[in-house]
Amino acid sequence: MVKRCYGGPALAASEKTLRALDRFFQFGRLGSSAKTEVFAGLSTFLALSYIFVVNPAILSSGGMSKSAIFFATIAGSVLSTLAMGFWANKPFAVAPGLEMNAYIAYVVIGVLGFSWADAMGAVFWSGILTVTLNYTRVRVRIIDAIPDTLKSGLAAAVGVFLMLIALKVSGLVHYQGIKLKGIGDLTSKGALLFYVGLGFVLFFRSLKITGAVLLSIIGAAITATLFGLNTSTEPVQLSSDMFAAVFHLNLGVIANPKIWSIVIILFILDFYGTIAKFIGLTRNTSIVEPDGTLPNLQEALTIDGAGTVLGATLGTSNLITYVESAVGIGEGGRTGLTAVVCGILMSLFLFLSPLVNLVPVAATTGALFFVGLLLLPTPAEWKTYHWVDALAVLLMILVTFWTFGLDKAMFVGFAAVLIGLLITKRARPDAYLIVSTLVLLVSIILSR
Repeated sequence: MVKRCYGGPALAASEKTLRALDRFFQFGRLGSSAKTEVFAGLSTFLALSYIFVVNPAILSSGGMSKSAIFFATIAGSVLSTLAMGFWANKPFAVAPGLEMNAYIAYVVIGVLGFSWADAMGAVFWSGILTVTLNYTRVRVRIIDAIPDTLKSGLAAAVGVFLMLIALKVSGLVHYQGIKLKGIGDLTSKGALLFYVGLGFVLFFRSLKITGAVLLSIIGAAITATLFGLNTSTEPVQLSSDMFAAVFHLNLGVIANPKIWSIVIILFILDFYGTIAKFIGLTRNTSIVEPDGTLPNLQEALTIDGAGTVLGATLGTSNLITYVESAVGIGEGGRTGLTAVVCGILMSLFLFLSPLVNLVPVAATTGALFFVGLLLLPTPAEWKTYHWVDALAVLLMILVTFWTFGLDKAMFVGFAAVLIGLLITKRARPDAYLIVSTLVLLVSIILSR
């Protein structure tokens, strides 16, 4: 009697594939498994997939085709996230940053009057600056020179900026250029969608549901359709228009002194923010070596900067390491396989363009406001601040609110810390912190 071996060769091939994946990504050594890494990649994708809806909606207000930005968002995110997985072997997802796209659309283009090509040129050079400094000792010195509380203040300023963008787009507050004029229409279509979106995200978060931000946007979009709250927007189309933004950038804009402050702002948001995320996302995990070092940090930082260069070439704002990577890491993701799975899922979003067309930009404002809230210091963090640090963070928040300018907020925060150090004599001001402050001051003056 001959015994049949069901699935024998297939099972052997599967085990061989798993062993090869483990040799490459080393998830077994870090206490993970292929199954855990796949689920972690899915979780990260669900947590950040809202950006494929939000980014085209926001950046298209700067004058470029929504279809082109949709393609650039997906292509840049996929390539950068796959590189993060295969080369740096890190469970980090990379996609356009909300703080950058809002700044580009509503300030650089909308207020300062630069063209789309100029804005993409500024994004490109900020990425080049990040990659260049990554291969020098200056990178380490700049990072060490900024106190943790000042990094917290920078995150808070960005959070307030995102919240203001949400309130501005929804019509709840009224700005004339960068000047706050007062309260807007509290009962407009945009305002109602803001309330609905914020309510949804708070509800889903309270239930600890993965992808709460994306679900809130979907919920607000469905509400808009059911109750006639939709506003006409340019549809995303799978056509040649998707390539309209590729190489549509002005590299020569760097010769204009007025663009320098913009390049510096984009660089600071990207460079410092990435460092803070790398540290925060990997703390107390097996991703970090016992001596506290993060393997392949140079590769990960290079991908983050190169992603921005790639994004500008394709037609989108700075690509950054996403804090939503924490969702996948929280599910046990420890290696680049998490990022690879996430990148593959990102590529499939290209075929969901009909769904993107159903989402008005106002449907994203509640989620955008919530993301901004997450960047504010917690009550526990406030208690750890020295009065100088607390004052610096408060000043950065207030300046952001009053001027609608992140560059001015950074300058005020940096200057407040320097003055506070001189008054209290807690420590000697670092030369790199002084130089960073002066560079910000000069860039603000030149941009006037």
